[in-house]
This record gives sequence, C-alpha cells and structure tokens, in this order.
Amino acid sequence: MSWEAVARALQQGEPRELSDLALAAEHGCSVRMVARVRADLRLPAYRRGKRSVRKALEDVFLERSRPVAGGHREWTRQTGASGTPVISHRGQHVTAGRVAFTIAQGREPEGQVRPSCTFPHCVEPDHQADRLMRDAARATLAEVAA
Repeated sequence: MSWEAVARALQQGEPRELSDLALAAEHGCSVRMVARVRADLRLPAYRRGKRSVRKALEDVFLERSRPVAGGHREWTRQTGASGTPVISHRGQHVTAGRVAFTIAQGREPEGQVRPSCTFPHCVEPDHQADRLMRDAARATLAEVAA
C-alpha cells in the first residue's frame, strides 16, 4: 500500500480514533509505515478508548433513531416536555436535531434547529434547518413572490 493511500485514510477520518494497527491491516502495510505517515503529516497519535464528543454524539444519535417511510427518521428515546428529541450523553444535553444538523452540514448550527419537513419531530439529518438556512429560504421565496 502506498504512503498516499494511508495519508488519505488518516486525513479523511479522525486521526485520534484510527489505530495504526487497524489502518495497517486495512491497507495491507506495516504498523511502522502507518506511524511514519502519521509523523510525516504531524497528526496526533491514536488514543485508545477516546472518541471525540462529536463522534460519540453521532453514534448515540444513530443508536436512538430509526429510518421510517418517506425518507424521515424517527426518534426512539428520551424527549423533552414538548416532545423534542433530546440526547443526554456524558453530561451533555443537546437536541437530536442539533446533532442531526451537524451530521448533515458538517458545521455547528446557528440558532434553533427545526425540521424542514412536516413529519412530527423528524430527526433525519438532511431534513434539519438552522436559522441561516431558514432565512435564506425566506429570502428566496420573497424574491420569487416579488
């Protein structure tokens, strides 16, 4: 396996969560080569048992929701008083919509996150919109209507 392929795998993933041993097995190279690529790229070493908070929340989100008909995603666990899907994990409390938004958009949301569809409390990542997205949609509708 080439240096470039190992480098690409490290850069596309979360380096602290990718073990040298697992990467070596996956790419058919030595652990020493993976360590060299990691050092060349100045990437952090693998930390056994430590996942980023974001990755942990994404995993919890997928465990606690399920796809349903129509391309929607249903929350199967804890909700707030108004029925809003909530994740409580490692002392953090966040709405499932915020986690879903981050999964789909790759960034933290601005303002409240709300489903852009009519399915009640939908948590499908592609159906989440933050304030910036809602404002942009309203501006587009205003232009069309004018």
